[in-house]
Amino acid sequence: MIGRVDMQQFQTKMKALRILENEHMLIRSLMHEWFSEMQIIKTCAPLARFEHVNNIRKLITAFIPVLMKHQEKESRFFFPILGSYIGTDQGPIITIEAEHDEMMQYFNHFLEVTKVMNYEVEDIPLIMQDLNEGYEICMVHMYKEENVLFPMAEKVFKIKDEDLLLEVVNTKIL
Repeated sequence: MIGRVDMQQFQTKMKALRILENEHMLIRSLMHEWFSEMQIIKTCAPLARFEHVNNIRKLITAFIPVLMKHQEKESRFFFPILGSYIGTDQGPIITIEAEHDEMMQYFNHFLEVTKVMNYEVEDIPLIMQDLNEGYEICMVHMYKEENVLFPMAEKVFKIKDEDLLLEVVNTKIL
């Protein structure tokens, strides 16, 4: 269920993919923090909405570097290795990489629009709608990686691929 955070079991057996999957769990947890603030905005007093937007700004500002470090691991290491088997010019990898850019555009747009308090309380629902688009893209994106790309990698990767990937993705993103 999109938007729900609970203890998730690993779906992969490969250690390198488990690292990426574990990072998805961290990313979901961080997203849940600012998504919860977005829900509060729907019911709080109009003037209190500015405070919640500022809270979301702080959470998104901390979230983006974590997301970017994770995406960099995928783009620099995971996708090229998997792409050597399934190609990168078309198919799932090109779509997934485009989603990296798309979600970042939503998150960066939110930060840009809320940078200075030059928006009205009436603008907040639209701002939240845009941010929600980024949230949904990110959640569906991770679901596709975990349920399409990771199982595909487990089927085609050789031991040398797993060893190489494990070596390069076994770094902190937080």
